[in-house]
Amino acid sequence: MFVLNNKIDIPLYIQIYGQFKERILSGNLKCGSKLPSSRKLCTDLCISRNTVDTAYHQLYSEGYVISKPRNGYYVQNLDFSSIPVTRERFYTRPALTDNIDNSIQYDFKYGKLSEGDLPIREWQRLTNKCLRESKSEMTSYGPTFGEPGLREEILKYLHYHRGVKCTSDQIFIGAGVHYCLGMLCQLIRDTTATIAMEEPGYHITRSTLKNNGFNVNPISLDSSGINVKELSLTKAKAVYVTPSHQYPLGIIMPISRRLELIEWAIQNNSIIIEDDYSCHLRYNTKPIQSLQSLCSDKVVYIGSFSKFLFPTLRLSYMVVPAPMMDKFRSMFNGYPSSVPFIIQKTLELFMQQGHWERYVRKSNQVQKKKHDTLVEALKKEFTDKISIFGMNAGLHLLVQVKWTMSEDELIERAYSVGVKVYPASKFWEHPNNNLAGSVVLGFGGIELDQIGPAIKLLHNAWLGNCNEY
Repeated sequence: MFVLNNKIDIPLYIQIYGQFKERILSGNLKCGSKLPSSRKLCTDLCISRNTVDTAYHQLYSEGYVISKPRNGYYVQNLDFSSIPVTRERFYTRPALTDNIDNSIQYDFKYGKLSEGDLPIREWQRLTNKCLRESKSEMTSYGPTFGEPGLREEILKYLHYHRGVKCTSDQIFIGAGVHYCLGMLCQLIRDTTATIAMEEPGYHITRSTLKNNGFNVNPISLDSSGINVKELSLTKAKAVYVTPSHQYPLGIIMPISRRLELIEWAIQNNSIIIEDDYSCHLRYNTKPIQSLQSLCSDKVVYIGSFSKFLFPTLRLSYMVVPAPMMDKFRSMFNGYPSSVPFIIQKTLELFMQQGHWERYVRKSNQVQKKKHDTLVEALKKEFTDKISIFGMNAGLHLLVQVKWTMSEDELIERAYSVGVKVYPASKFWEHPNNNLAGSVVLGFGGIELDQIGPAIKLLHNAWLGNCNEY
């Protein structure tokens, strides 16, 4: 069977050529096998005969098939045993990339926000104000730690809402969480070769740590978060955690586990890297203060405006513990700020004028409605046939099905009905340990009224008329 997609930019003859080529390389089309006649294939696929002839000619010109006059095309006698076979899947559907795909009607992409939910008008007005009134400040590189005014505004927010204990001098502004992590990696490189991390955990963080030369030690989770007893058995002198809303399982670390983790850090002279990425978004639960508020000297606190305000801002901040400040300054003194002045100054005014806190309150209401609607739709359509992880905080849910279906098949079937869901397996260092048959649904970028119809389509795609239950 051949699958053709008219909604992508790849010509049909290339799609046909690619599928024949894959079958020849994989051995599914044996040496000497005859290809269907171009007349039959064009009839079966409802395409022009010229399209089929062009595909066959391409196979012939590359030597995959031979032509026998008045008899058709046959697979050439080739030995591919020493060549690894790579599946060419571009001809069935485009890969799950960031490219716009017009065949997708509903996209549950994590890290995306709805345009209508963003404070674009206020941001534009404040940016124009900065351009008019701060021209002289744009003539030189900014300070290493970021603009003092913005750091003061962040300090006020962290003190009041997250209980963070620091001075504005300890706040470092960087171009995204992983830029901040990269700076931290340089700072602690001579104190440890291994950094522990939650399993599962955010795959980009894992890559960042590995790319900076560290061994990453995955630590299992239980219902309270990272397993501190298992952590104690490692040689790691640093651990990366997401205690406010563990990514991707959504576990909220209780105070008892937080105290255990801090005790581990004190006893082992180690540091905790707290990524508080989802602290702003709480639904149906009360917020818990930061881990840093319990032990400021042992916790490196990292927060971000990108995921919650504008993903393209690429603006995050890191609170450097006081005992590490002298070393940080000596290593990075003179580095220009990685975040453009105009972005920092606009955010400073945005916070100073109260827009930030208003936006946080409004967003919690908006995202809570989406969260509750998504949970309700999933439970209505699938009842007890699925498990839902990560409820009551953040911008995503992880869904595991209770029938036998692989992650790839879930994604493929969803795609076939115009719904885009995303793999969960990449969050495990050891993929064999992952939650089989699970996908991630991000809801920040989907409209509220689209959630119900999208989940109905998922039900039809995944279960259809299945009578297994």
